Amino acid sequence: MRSICTLTFLLAPAICPAADLQFKISVDPAGIARRNSPTSIELRPGKELPANWTAPGGNGLSAILTPVGGAKPIDAQVVTTGTTKGLEVYWIEKKLDPGMVSSYTLRLRAGGKTASPAFNFKEEAGFSDLFYGKRPVLRHMTAYDPASKDSLHQTYKTFHHVYGFHDDGFITKGAGGQYTHHRGLFIGFSRTRVGDRQWDFWHCKGVSVRHEKYDPQAQVLGSVLGRTLSQTGWYDPEGKVAVRDWRRVTAWRQVDAQALIDFVITLEAVSGDVSLKGDPQHAGFQYRAVESQTGKGNKTTYVRSTESTGGKNDVWEGAEWITGIFRHGENNYAVTHMDHPKNPRPTVYSTRNYGRFGAYFEKDLKKGEKLELRYRIFIVDTKKHSNVSVERYEKKYWDYIEPAKVTVSTVEN
Repeated sequence: MRSICTLTFLLAPAICPAADLQFKISVDPAGIARRNSPTSIELRPGKELPANWTAPGGNGLSAILTPVGGAKPIDAQVVTTGTTKGLEVYWIEKKLDPGMVSSYTLRLRAGGKTASPAFNFKEEAGFSDLFYGKRPVLRHMTAYDPASKDSLHQTYKTFHHVYGFHDDGFITKGAGGQYTHHRGLFIGFSRTRVGDRQWDFWHCKGVSVRHEKYDPQAQVLGSVLGRTLSQTGWYDPEGKVAVRDWRRVTAWRQVDAQALIDFVITLEAVSGDVSLKGDPQHAGFQYRAVESQTGKGNKTTYVRSTESTGGKNDVWEGAEWITGIFRHGENNYAVTHMDHPKNPRPTVYSTRNYGRFGAYFEKDLKKGEKLELRYRIFIVDTKKHSNVSVERYEKKYWDYIEPAKVTVSTVEN
């Protein structure tokens, strides 16, 4: 006999109690060896959910995702989507090789006792931190202070710091030091033309890239992922916004001294037609390793995707990803910068032996036009994970750009 929930879904519009919703989930790796892979499904009203289903208020929903065979449930996180009013369910596939299939039973439960979110977010004056449990993952530098020459120098560019795994502070560089404009994870173009005027949003001479606000409705904190959405203005010398961007940053649950961070950056031409240009060493979305990489004997080494060619002036054409390997104190890190194939083409990577590396492209935008960019940052402790082969990072790249095939069906009670 079908449950009442299923009957109302098939025969009549009604609001279905979330506790009655159960599904079968199947995950096919689609020919790619996957390790600690972010995986998700979307449940849509009128499709997988009843036609006029609405998410419950109060304590919301919890997801119980149980592997077929009686094993204990694994961590899963429910996120309400703003566009379809449906749901997204996220979890981490620990190991899934070609030829294997993961099967689960998913139960959605209204309210009830749920674990405290593993991710939490804390705003302070001039910065905000994203934590996984008690361990800091990212720091977003949000201050802008033109009160003095020094304070302006410290704050003319918003960026993200990345924390190490061993209470060893940031593994990214901030203001000051060699090339003070290289700061953490950042985006900028040294030749940004707006109409008939051109400015340098790389070195930020006479201009600034300022954090403006967060969107609290887009914030997501749970046991699988932590996500923020921030608005940023690229201000010209007259204090007007030439370009605006929105940075959706998603940090996935840290597993065994490994971390994944996804950036979705949406640029908009605000004050006129925009041309984003520069050169591979002075534009694009970049990572700058900790300042100690500039010291004697401290050089960053690189592993590149098999498609990369060139190397003249440390510029690599056709590269899909690049991994920078460096030492920080007593610890060793490998940071992989991945460029999504939906980003503008051609894209080239550039590297420096002091730990600045990233992806460069050129693009023209009409006034009001938007451009979405996608990047993934993969971080590992290489003392614990000594495999720094091209093969390993190729697999992680393909895991990023070709998600596993997930199918879902309703369970009869």
